[in-house]
Amino acid sequence: MFFALSKLLYFFISPFCWILILLSAALIFPKKRKHFLWASLLLLLVFTNPWLYQKAMLSYEERPLTTSSNQLPPTAILLTGIVGFDSSGNGYFGRSSDRFIQSAHLLHSKQIKRLILSGGSGNFWRKEKTESLFLRQQFLLQGIPDSALLAETLSRNTFENAIHTRHLIDSLQLKGPFLLITSALHMPRAKKVFTKAGIAIIPYPCDFKVYPQVPDFKNTVYPDISYMRDWQDLIKEWVGTIVYGLTGKA
Repeated sequence: MFFALSKLLYFFISPFCWILILLSAALIFPKKRKHFLWASLLLLLVFTNPWLYQKAMLSYEERPLTTSSNQLPPTAILLTGIVGFDSSGNGYFGRSSDRFIQSAHLLHSKQIKRLILSGGSGNFWRKEKTESLFLRQQFLLQGIPDSALLAETLSRNTFENAIHTRHLIDSLQLKGPFLLITSALHMPRAKKVFTKAGIAIIPYPCDFKVYPQVPDFKNTVYPDISYMRDWQDLIKEWVGTIVYGLTGKA
């Protein structure tokens, strides 16, 4: 039930959805039309402004790891959610594929010895292939030995990532701490969930959405509609962190 509700909630935290609701209200309630239209315009200006988005994201994203490479633990945990599958079952790397790139780099450079791939299928609408098994095959094609790869195939969200990974590391009697690899935006919530599950982790954020820039017209004033999708991802993490906290999952 929690998994289903979390996926349905994603629709209602979209700024684009909010604007559509306000525009619909402007049509339904003509006496208040002016107020709804001004509110729609205000939301549009806020959620397409690059400066506001960058400030919000920089304040939330986990900052890069500063620990030297020779101090990293031998085992890392890679959270999936970076691959999509077409109707024929073919997999394609998506927006967060830097998680795969960074994990491969850590293995190739021997900064870590073992990688746990955590994730089954998080698609609520249809059954898809198991992502961790797909990624395992991709690592093998990159020359990573099978002995360095472990796959947890049951989890569908961050909470289940932590629970099923805990079962795996307990069954294999692996000792922590573990390097946790996920997107910088996802890391604050993932860090709390894994800690709550009793897994000692060292955050290894990647896939940074923003970084400090020299201010100019384009990155401070010029509106960009694509930020509405990015805001949706950020709001999802805010809401997810609050909900996980209220339900005792983080």
